[in-house]
Amino acid sequence: MAKGSVYGCERAIWRDPRSGLRIIRLTHYSTISTNLYFEMCSFTEDDAYVIVLSQRGAGRDAPWDLMRVRTDGTELVQMTACDAMAGIVVSPATHCVLYQSGRELRKVDIHSLKEEPVAELPGSLPEGPPSLGSVDVEGRAYFGSCMKADGIGVLFRVDIRTGKVAVLQEGKFQNHIHVDPQGTTLYFGVPAESLPYLVDADGRNVRPYPFMKFAHLTWLGTTGTMQGTLVPPGHAIVTFKEGDAGPVPITQGRYYWHSSASRDAQWIVSDTNWPQEGLYLVHVPTGSVNYVCDPRSSCSHPQWTHPHPALSPGMKYVLFNSDLTGIGQVYVSELTPEFLAQASEGYHCKPNLST
Repeated sequence: MAKGSVYGCERAIWRDPRSGLRIIRLTHYSTISTNLYFEMCSFTEDDAYVIVLSQRGAGRDAPWDLMRVRTDGTELVQMTACDAMAGIVVSPATHCVLYQSGRELRKVDIHSLKEEPVAELPGSLPEGPPSLGSVDVEGRAYFGSCMKADGIGVLFRVDIRTGKVAVLQEGKFQNHIHVDPQGTTLYFGVPAESLPYLVDADGRNVRPYPFMKFAHLTWLGTTGTMQGTLVPPGHAIVTFKEGDAGPVPITQGRYYWHSSASRDAQWIVSDTNWPQEGLYLVHVPTGSVNYVCDPRSSCSHPQWTHPHPALSPGMKYVLFNSDLTGIGQVYVSELTPEFLAQASEGYHCKPNLST
């Protein structure tokens, strides 16, 4: 497997029997493939391509490669041939993927595959499964974490155009780096403390995140608000913003697991678990809940068995994982204009807002 290799189409196409929406399996090789997590946009700006991770071989410690595939399941292309990637993030606005390799931040053009260094970093990330970085919606700044030789964790920002690196915080290792789309506020976790924090993009005003009942969360477009699912026994998707007296429910009634939002903050998509009831699309202004499809995944411990659904920029697709074949693969469900129009009225099922 070499960078630039074009592989045969691996797709399968069917319709969900309940929603009638078309589902396309994008990958189907005998190694694990997975999307890049629901916190980021893995699509190109025009919804034509999606970027996925595919394991190079059938081994637990086998390297991972970035792959570009059309959303119709054709044109599967290997984008990288790096044995150790970390801090990965797609920047749709600038048509590139950024990632850390050793102490270097690199970027690869999604279309031409031209690759170049961006910046020298203050440390590197430990070897292991690929981790994630974050970027603002305009692709101006990259946010990530690394570790110095003495074990000190470094949270940093890189000006992608100039390569200038700014250290935002040093201390215990940080993860789940997630900047708001406007690039003003950064959310991150500190695993050693099991606590989330916020910090301004210039490194000032580090403060604990004040709401501790989110199971998983993302920014709700450019509203400055977080949306997410509640930890058990909560069965809801809620929003919360600094200064709020408490969470604001959008929908309740089942255990929503991982949820992500559209750029315009009008839609949220979520998977479910305990029991696994499918993927649902929520219309934020009305709270209408709409069944999308059954991912048919085991939803077990490995991350690639979690659907981790995410919406495309143009609201044409829901991206998700499933191990229905026995191996984690990547899928999209098509969202038709007719479905979206009906979804704003909640024609599949109404929300349960009882307390």
